[in-house]
Formats: sequence, C-alpha cells, structure tokens
Amino acid sequence: MKDKKILTSPLFVTLCAFFCTMLWGTAFPAIKIGYKEFQIAPDDVASILCFAGARFIIAGLFVIVIGLITEKKYKKPIPRKKDIVPICILSLFQTYGQYMLLYIGIVSVTGTNSSLFTSVSTFASVILSAIVFKTDSLTIKKLAGCIIGFIGISVMFVGDGSAGFSFLGEGLVILSNVAGGIGNVISKKIADGRTPSLVSGWQLFIGGTALFISGVISGGKLNFLSPSCLLILLYLGLMAGGAFIIWTLLLFHNPVSKVAVYNLLIPVFGTIWSAIFLGEQIFTLRNLCAILLICSGIFLAQQAKTISN
Repeated sequence: MKDKKILTSPLFVTLCAFFCTMLWGTAFPAIKIGYKEFQIAPDDVASILCFAGARFIIAGLFVIVIGLITEKKYKKPIPRKKDIVPICILSLFQTYGQYMLLYIGIVSVTGTNSSLFTSVSTFASVILSAIVFKTDSLTIKKLAGCIIGFIGISVMFVGDGSAGFSFLGEGLVILSNVAGGIGNVISKKIADGRTPSLVSGWQLFIGGTALFISGVISGGKLNFLSPSCLLILLYLGLMAGGAFIIWTLLLFHNPVSKVAVYNLLIPVFGTIWSAIFLGEQIFTLRNLCAILLICSGIFLAQQAKTISN
C-alpha cells in the first residue's frame, strides 16, 4: 500500500513524467543525426525501418534485463502464454505502428515540428481512455485542454514561412501519435497481473524485431561507418528502454489521462533539443504560440478531477 501511494502521488508522477518527456524530446534531433551518420537517404524507407527496429530491439533487451534484476516476481525472461497476445497487440500500436509511421514521416519534417505533433498522442489517450475506462471520464476541463492543444498544433501551419501540410510528412507523424495514444490505453487495459518491465520489454522487442524484419525484407541495411553510428543507436535504444519502464509503471498505477497529458511536454523539450543539436530556429511567433497553447492544455487537463480506481 505504501508503494501504491508513492506511485500515485502527484509529485512522483510529475517528476517521473517530466524525466521521461525530457528524454523523449531528445529523440527527434537524435533520429535525424542518426540518419546522417548512417547515411540513410530520405527515400530509403527500408533502411529507415532497419534503423528504427535496431533501436527498439536494444531498448527491449535492456528493459528485459532490468526486469530480471529488479522484479521479484519476474523470474523467467519469457512471458507466459496468456501474456503473449496482449503484449503483441500493444506492440502493434505502441512500437511497430507508432514508430514505423514516425520514422518515415520525420524525414521530411523538422525536429521542432515533429516534437510538437506528439501532442496528438495526449489527446488521443485522454479521449480513448474516457471511452474505455469509467473511472477516467472526459470532463469539460479535459476536453478544453484537448481543444486548446489541437489549436496549438494548427498554429504550426499558419504564417512564418510554413511549408503547409504533407500527408507523407506531417500526416504520418500525426498518425504515429494516434497509434501511440491507443497504445497508452491498451497498456493500462492489460496492466492487471503483469509487471511493467515484462510488458515494456517484450512489446519493445517484438515491435523492434518486426520493424527490422520489415526493413530487411524490403532491402534495407545499416552501414556502421563510424563509432558514432553505434553510439547514437545505443543512446536511442537505452533512452527509449529506460523511459518506457518508468512510463509504463505510471500507466499501470494511475489514470491514463493523468499520465498521458504530460506528453504535451515533449514538444517543449523537443523544440529546445532541436535548437541545440540541429541549429533549428525556434524563437518564432508561431512556435512560441504553439508551445504556449499546448502547455495551457496540460494545465487544464491536470485540473480535472478523476474518479479513484
């Protein structure tokens, strides 16, 4: 009971979610740097899938090992028969679907814009959670937060030299985050009787393997041209694994809407990291307005009361 109180305390949730989103924010510039280091062309979708798959295979193995070390009930690295189907369904949305779309779409979208579109995952999670879980109802404040956040996304296409909307660019990035939002709800749904590290590790590994195989079958490959190639891949893998352990733990013990809303911080961190590592111009009226609206959405959604579960 004491552990339960800690895992559901507002301060603990905020600090952990803050840490996860800060890490995930680094992924956008890191992925673009990775494409450059591996010399993956924008139209080489097969190699892009190999890159994504390798990252999540590393992430999955890392989480599985951590689970074996830290979880008392987690004595075997292989999931039970009754866990396989739920984990595969989760992996289909939260890793395979989400990141296949993201890695293809991010090629033609700036790191800043890609991070801003992650707010779609938040709103998808909040709305779907209200449909699936009676204890996570869609209140006026949550709905208002969603609307304000969507307005923030639309601001990205207004003025300041915006190139407009491309389905193969912005469209795929947005769809990837819808898949991620569905994954958040599925993760909560299958929580009973399962450990966070088991679910996180295997869904990452299965999804990563599927991505890698899809890339190889399509003729993709990874060229390790320098030590930096391995370093960037290891960073992306270990970062994803560590963040997913914490994030899944939060989802298992808290209402989805209370956790998912912190995804709105990813655009803030993604924008900052993109400016630092990619030299992108972030101090534009459009970006600042978008970030302000998205952060306002987070505040409103967090003010909503949730029925205890």
